Amino acid sequence: MKLFFGLALEPELALAIADWRDRQFGFSARPVPVANFHITLAYAGELSVLDSDILCEQVDSWHAKGKFRSGQLLLDQTGYWASPGIYWLGPAEATPALASAAAKLDSLIAARGTRPQRRKKFQPHITLFRQCEEAPPMPAQPPSFEFAYRSFSLFESRRLRQGVAYEELHSWPLLDA
Repeated sequence: MKLFFGLALEPELALAIADWRDRQFGFSARPVPVANFHITLAYAGELSVLDSDILCEQVDSWHAKGKFRSGQLLLDQTGYWASPGIYWLGPAEATPALASAAAKLDSLIAARGTRPQRRKKFQPHITLFRQCEEAPPMPAQPPSFEFAYRSFSLFESRRLRQGVAYEELHSWPLLDA
């Protein structure tokens, strides 16, 4: 199973972001389906069912301490990563609390014997387009979306005939900040 931890978007917010995206851009890249909008916290990669169960137990123990709380992000920046060809929407930078939670999840994944995806700096983002050969033009209408997160989830990435789909396997509610 290919797994990752992430923040799911409320359907209304995901639809508003997709509407904004579709009105702003008309270039030839692959738009990410609205159902796949999320913010990745930590990528676990391929794990067996047993390892995923053990990882969830470790996350349960960490979650019970209440150190990761609900919060808000202002999604007001876009960016482009040339190497994977991704155009994204996110905040200017991660909040310290969100960056800390992502780092903790990375460490729990590493303790399972798998290496978390290496990154220079945690940049929360929603992937808007894949397979971008060049940076899209700046949007005519700058983005400004409030994202209130109240839970985080473990997702499985499944490759289907129609493309990739993400299934939520487990969710952890967050205490109010």
